[in-house]
Amino acid sequence: MSESLARKVVADKEKGLTDEQIGAKYSVNLKFIEKAIVEKYGVNISDLKRPIKTSKQFVPRDDTLQSTTVWSFKSRGAWATHSGNYRGNWSPYIPRNVIKRYSEPGDLVLDYFCGAGTTGVECKLLDRNFIGIDINPDAIKLAKENVKFDFQGDLKAQQQRVIDFVKGDARNLDVIEDGSVDLICAHPPYSDIVQYTENDPADLSHLGVENFLNEMRKVALESFRVLKDGKKCAILIGDMRKHKHVVPLGFWTIKRFLDVGFRLKELVIKRQHNCKTTGFWYTNSIKFNFLLLAHEYLAIFEKSVGTTKQRRKYGKWKTDYEIVKPELESTTVWIFSPEDWLTKTLSNIVHRYNGQNYAVDGEGKHVNGPLDLAVYLNPANITKLLQKVKSDLKTDGVLAILCEDVRLRNGRVFSKAIQIERQMRKRNQFMIQEIIVISCENGATIQNENELTISHRYALIYRRAR
Repeated sequence: MSESLARKVVADKEKGLTDEQIGAKYSVNLKFIEKAIVEKYGVNISDLKRPIKTSKQFVPRDDTLQSTTVWSFKSRGAWATHSGNYRGNWSPYIPRNVIKRYSEPGDLVLDYFCGAGTTGVECKLLDRNFIGIDINPDAIKLAKENVKFDFQGDLKAQQQRVIDFVKGDARNLDVIEDGSVDLICAHPPYSDIVQYTENDPADLSHLGVENFLNEMRKVALESFRVLKDGKKCAILIGDMRKHKHVVPLGFWTIKRFLDVGFRLKELVIKRQHNCKTTGFWYTNSIKFNFLLLAHEYLAIFEKSVGTTKQRRKYGKWKTDYEIVKPELESTTVWIFSPEDWLTKTLSNIVHRYNGQNYAVDGEGKHVNGPLDLAVYLNPANITKLLQKVKSDLKTDGVLAILCEDVRLRNGRVFSKAIQIERQMRKRNQFMIQEIIVISCENGATIQNENELTISHRYALIYRRAR
């Protein structure tokens, strides 16, 4: 990095110029701008002129507890000291919902990727004890400033609660005793998409995908150690894209937590609302045949002892549909009504992936020769499916698998999508291109107040390499 150019970039940021204006002025990308800011300020923030302000509002306007597995917050949230200035931090609606649903006043909450302290602010507002840990000492300083506010809550309880921030490493929580934490609520970096320190080798945001996953397994092990039996660990993680293909970082990270002994209580889809679906991005989504990433995964894990396998009960899918010419979706979240979701999903898949010669569960529009597109609805056996696809699908053809999460009898969730992706990853003749979430949230009904209503399905899109 050119030191003189970095100084000019920071100087213009301090004057209030936007990332877009600076990028055009100096022909630099966002990563260059972020790196220059981190070198100067120690933290990755988007607005260098914005001071920490305390809102007069200490609760969100809509404080309704989420009841389905699709969470959508169109407003990011700006109560107390919350803001989006710290790059990559999560909306305060997420930890607020998790804390209210899975902990009680006086419980100890841990966030070992605390960043600017969003979770800590919510713990102070909701009367919980809190420990925030981060590898970056400058982030710790910023987090401590963000929790310095007074509000008209239970003043006696506030005086009794502990809100503490410590520099540390999520892979080595030696400051925390075994089985002492009531809830873990954390938002890790997404591999090296956004970097949070200048060049700290211990910072997971500098690691490529494979190394990141190896280190996240260590995080999972420490999480399991410090959490009390029967308590929850909530992790928000998203996917990446490289060379027009999705990198399912979310599924792979979730699998690391399951491997160390956690059980999946809920798998929530968190929608993103900063994806432009018209104009330039819509045109390029179709022209270059990729979807804009518009969702993340909020995995709610549970630490339990002596878990036995539970029978998986799959419901029968409605199979009457027709292929029509739709307005193509441009993001990874498709919102349809419960009545026509299958028709619209299949129509989008057929028209986007060149389905001149396609089949759905072995039936469809055929011409001579191998299939361009094969679609399967909630298959029970991936091995048998692939044996058939191997003979039916041409090289560079598309395999689309529609599936859903299943609630087991013990209340936990079995994610068929994660299982399918794990099995498909072992077969390198198929490369995953998209993970699409199909939501019928408007038609969801609350089934159990202690569980979220599963209101989404998946379409996993693979391309045959050979």
